[in-house]
Amino acid sequence: MRPLLRALEILSVLELLSVLVLFGNLPLTRADGIEGALGPIHGALYLTVAVTAMFGRGLLLRTRLLALVPLLGGVFTLINVRGEAHRTVENGEGR
Repeated sequence: MRPLLRALEILSVLELLSVLVLFGNLPLTRADGIEGALGPIHGALYLTVAVTAMFGRGLLLRTRLLALVPLLGGVFTLINVRGEAHRTVENGEGR
């Protein structure tokens, strides 16, 4: 897998986990410490996924645009990155 796709995959998983923890905190504990610490981290991860997808070379337009969708950008990017990894292996580009 190309390093760009691997980096996007890892960032997308981290962004997805951060949003799940934030939403899980809402009905359970409503701890201000979690929201205060994880909110900016989630924002930074979202922006990192979006910027990496926008400026990454050789990515499909679909991957670039869906990375910008709030809340679901990480999920969409993860799905698209796995599809692109499969596409690059089929085309012999992943070496």
